[in-house]
Amino acid sequence: MTADSDSSRDERRVDGVGLIGTGRVGRWFAINLSEAGYEPVVFDVDPEAVAAAVESGADAAESPADVASETEVIVLSLPDREAVETAMEGEDGVLETLGSGQVVLDTGTTPPNLDVRYQAICHERGAGYVDCGITHQGPGESDDDLGPAYTMFAGGTPEDYEQVRPVIEILAHRHEFFEGIGNGHVVKAANVLRATCLAAIAAEVTEFLTQNGVDPERVVDLLEWDIPGSYFGTGYPSSEGFERATDADGHDPEDRGFRVDDRGTHTRMRTSDWAKDPSYALAIAHASNTYVPILTAAHQTQLAAENYGATVLDHDLEFNDPDWHHPSRITSIYRALNRPQEEWGRLSRWGDDAGNE
Repeated sequence: MTADSDSSRDERRVDGVGLIGTGRVGRWFAINLSEAGYEPVVFDVDPEAVAAAVESGADAAESPADVASETEVIVLSLPDREAVETAMEGEDGVLETLGSGQVVLDTGTTPPNLDVRYQAICHERGAGYVDCGITHQGPGESDDDLGPAYTMFAGGTPEDYEQVRPVIEILAHRHEFFEGIGNGHVVKAANVLRATCLAAIAAEVTEFLTQNGVDPERVVDLLEWDIPGSYFGTGYPSSEGFERATDADGHDPEDRGFRVDDRGTHTRMRTSDWAKDPSYALAIAHASNTYVPILTAAHQTQLAAENYGATVLDHDLEFNDPDWHHPSRITSIYRALNRPQEEWGRLSRWGDDAGNE
């Protein structure tokens, strides 16, 4: 079943909505819930993210357990499996207070086997659990006040889905229910698979033409290929991106293209974020014995981007691309891989720096 955001919003109102995670996506969820007349109860490990949600009309909670103790539907807007497990099972987690009649709506990036586990735990308590993948690469235009037009893919039992449907219809421009726990995240993984492979193909073909002296933009126009303009061009007109990266400090990571890795030991380029989702898709494929050779190769290129990022941090590059860390600029990695070998020798992370100058 497919639904637009306004199809049945007034049909039923749930008795309170909680939101765990008010980052890039969650902050728009908080705004949309407030605009729909709810006063969402929110929690995030970042106090500034909570403060921003409170400004939009939310109430702050002390912990995920507090969120679950006050609301019927608990929405998880978290970046990865580890964050979901901490929110659900950690100290003061959702499961400490979750009970009969409540339902968890997981809109993050969670593997289906974890969805199966949490659905079983929730059902034992008389609660529900719905996995709900999300993308902004669907129909609809972004609204300056309400954020991206998200498309959602919900999975679970029909009963659990019906309980959270009024909330999904507030958060999503369109959504579809795929009966069966984990199916929402499988659909999200399929969407990531497609986007990753298309990006790699676009980058590879444009670099192939460029390396052989042909203007790829003219070929794309002639054959009407669906390749964005960001894939064209070989020059790096400014060092803005490199300077922004190397000048980054610990106070403003989002604006400077950095993140701290999962161990919290050192900074890495933000490619770590966009290489994450394909790794979930690969894990699902391996678990189901599904052969995905194109995704495997494309993901290896994304991992090469992380090594490129490490080189940027460790060496004084003579070339750089201000947008290389953006997922749509996977073409930057192909350009880097095609640099003369002597340049890569100069940048060797393991050689003698003085000898490489």
